[in-house]
Amino acid sequence: MSQYNTILVALDLTPDSAQVLNGARKLAAAGTHLHLVHVAEHPITALGSGTGRNHRHGELQVRQELFPRLQEYTEGMALPPDHIHILFGDAPQEVTYLANKLGADVIVTGSHGEKGLKRLLGTTATNILHQASCDVLIVRIHEPPQGT
Repeated sequence: MSQYNTILVALDLTPDSAQVLNGARKLAAAGTHLHLVHVAEHPITALGSGTGRNHRHGELQVRQELFPRLQEYTEGMALPPDHIHILFGDAPQEVTYLANKLGADVIVTGSHGEKGLKRLLGTTATNILHQASCDVLIVRIHEPPQGT
């Protein structure tokens, strides 16, 4: 297998994110550029009619809350702050856009292996796979055994 020079890791900031990052680390070699990305929903809500004024939870505030959470995953890694990305919008679209912008060789994301209707409708991982113009590694999220 050829070496990947730029790896984009899509994290949803759930406890499963560590498994996804471990999958990416297995691909990374010396000199590999590793980037982390989290895609959040747009933070603006309009509650003016109910409260008499507009409440805006701006993107800057959301970034300030999410950045330290993403940085926690980089402990022990020499990952520069500009390799941590927080985007807003539709996750598959934003992840594949960033992958193209960075010239990523592979996108690493996670999947629980959905079944039934969820699988039929498609998951974020499936949509990334279909929209990406580079390789995609989907890390299978393994649930801890029941009763542990």
